Amino acid sequence: MRKDMSKVIVERPRLGRSRAGLKPGRTRVIVDDDGEPLRASRGGRAPKSDKLQKTKNLNENLNPLKRYLASQVGRPWRKVYSEISEHLKPTSTVQQHVRDHLDDFVATKARSVKGVLWAETRWGKPMPLSETGHLYYVHPRTRLLLKNESRLSWKQAERNFRKLDEAERAKRMRVIDATTQVHLLKDGAWWEVKLAKVKQYQKRDPHSGGYYTAQDRYTDVVHSAKLSGMAGEKLYGRAGVYASEKRQLSKAEIKRLKLR
Repeated sequence: MRKDMSKVIVERPRLGRSRAGLKPGRTRVIVDDDGEPLRASRGGRAPKSDKLQKTKNLNENLNPLKRYLASQVGRPWRKVYSEISEHLKPTSTVQQHVRDHLDDFVATKARSVKGVLWAETRWGKPMPLSETGHLYYVHPRTRLLLKNESRLSWKQAERNFRKLDEAERAKRMRVIDATTQVHLLKDGAWWEVKLAKVKQYQKRDPHSGGYYTAQDRYTDVVHSAKLSGMAGEKLYGRAGVYASEKRQLSKAEIKRLKLR
């Protein structure tokens, strides 16, 4: 019979009494699936001390999940995922946390484009599988779980994503100076956009006495004219600014700025 899946991919190995720092006697505390002390059925309760030692600690770095996936390479992903889903309960915070990280390790929607494997990333954009950082992938034809032999590190994958993002932005935007940009907007025309800072300040809540960040109301002239559906941070390449003015560029300006 298969070993309890939740123990295989969530828990650390048991620690010996000497390593756990426990004294001889009845010092073991019974815990639930999330590693929290359980109260006794007859009114007793587990100690509340933060220094409480346990013989079994939950692994928070997900290494057990990685080891489990490594042992399943070559198997149909449908069966692997079914077993994980069957044994990891959504009602357990820790076990749900493990399930949430599956997409970080396994590219489940890989596809082949002209002989190159592509996969969706956590940033929402498809990239070559070699650049996504996934440890494993599901083969698009056989649906087997396979190791991503060409994997790059997360840092390298993130650098590659930033390069793609910058290349995409360069096609539709140029920075003139700190407050001036030109944009190719939804109407197909190039526009000069003047940026202004969103005014933010600390405001006191009269009820709680605490402080929170508030900001003055403003109108972004690009968004109000429905010339772009992008969020301001993505549209302008930085947060905390909005378009206060806009004007359409002339053909001579477009030529001088080499926008075409």
